[in-house]
Amino acid sequence: MSSSRVIIYASKRLLTRRGMFITFIIFIWFLFYHLPAPPATKNNTRADRPPPEHQVEDTARFLYHSPFRNNPAIQYEKKLSQALERIENAVLAQNHQNNIAENRIWQIAKDEKQRGDDSMIFQHKNKEWAYTLVNDNRALEFVTNELSAISEIATIYKAYPHNVLRADFLRYLLLWYYGGFYADIDVFPAQTIKTCPALQLFFPPAPDEYTEYIHPDVSLIVGIEVDEPYASPQFMRDWHWTRSYGLIQYTMYAPRRFSPLLREVIVRVIAHTIQYNNGRTGLFPRLAYDEKAILGITGPDVFTDAILETLSSSLPGTHPLVEKSVDADKEIGDLIDPDTGESQKRVTWAPFHRLSDPICIQADEAVLSKPMGGLCVLPISVWGNGQRHSEAGGFNHPNACVNHRFGRTWKKGWWEYIFG
Repeated sequence: MSSSRVIIYASKRLLTRRGMFITFIIFIWFLFYHLPAPPATKNNTRADRPPPEHQVEDTARFLYHSPFRNNPAIQYEKKLSQALERIENAVLAQNHQNNIAENRIWQIAKDEKQRGDDSMIFQHKNKEWAYTLVNDNRALEFVTNELSAISEIATIYKAYPHNVLRADFLRYLLLWYYGGFYADIDVFPAQTIKTCPALQLFFPPAPDEYTEYIHPDVSLIVGIEVDEPYASPQFMRDWHWTRSYGLIQYTMYAPRRFSPLLREVIVRVIAHTIQYNNGRTGLFPRLAYDEKAILGITGPDVFTDAILETLSSSLPGTHPLVEKSVDADKEIGDLIDPDTGESQKRVTWAPFHRLSDPICIQADEAVLSKPMGGLCVLPISVWGNGQRHSEAGGFNHPNACVNHRFGRTWKKGWWEYIFG
């Protein structure tokens, strides 16, 4: 074969390989950027399955340190918090300083067609509550118009490559700005909101009852989702956990508007997103947001960490939550206040481990310079029942007020959906 034919043959082979490579790259790009998520599944419609083998250790982990807090942008976060406070002050000034939230249920879905039976029943069983389904268009209007004073909110919201990131961020913003009751669309009402025993403190008695009623000074009510501080690393991997404890954010109740706790969550979501994006470049932005990143940027990890650390910086060192935390783990050490540089004791997960009754911290229990708005934490059986860990109890537990079906489409990729 002549040299010219060899060159032509080699060129064709090279072009063919290059074409195949380019085609492969385009296919991968389509697969990860345009392929829709698997169909919604309900993998927790029954709660009578036996729990998996618990692999536990002798020592509990009551405290985790987020990698996003290794070098946080403290000054930027402070400015962001102040900008959110300016929005709060402007709205409250128009409402005669009234921060009591309307009895309204919030749910998030792409559109009305995405709602299932659980969502319809939730609305129907709570007829005395106003109901709002926030679809994609309404969400964009909200972050673009009502929150226009902070341009990062709309910019970040629109830039997220996954629906779960936008839904997480949006629920914090909605409850911070409006207050009310949030529930994922796969949450079933085991009881109505107002008949839930754990929430009785927050609803006044009937008019014919001669009972003095004082609205609790609490801005946020949360439940427990995971409570396995003794879990082994393998047990955590089996459950896809990055924390062996955590608070629920698929159901939340904000009886007051502009909770300082939610404000801190929003600040961290924005700051963590910017920090993460600055350290990631590439052709496939969807690949950058893996499960661990989603949990730490908008999910339960950042939510739980922000609340525990806000309690740590707000409550005096003599507070029972602080004392229980210190007694449970002498090796935790002190938390350094980023503003003053002074050390202070932490609030860890220890006071909430194996919680049997709600714990409520009134707003006035915080030091005057660090308001946190008040918080109630409900036992896992109230909103986190039906799970096969953490002694959550079944869907029919007497304390159960909602049952979460745990569709977890964002964690379940096509491979797992098809092959299990």
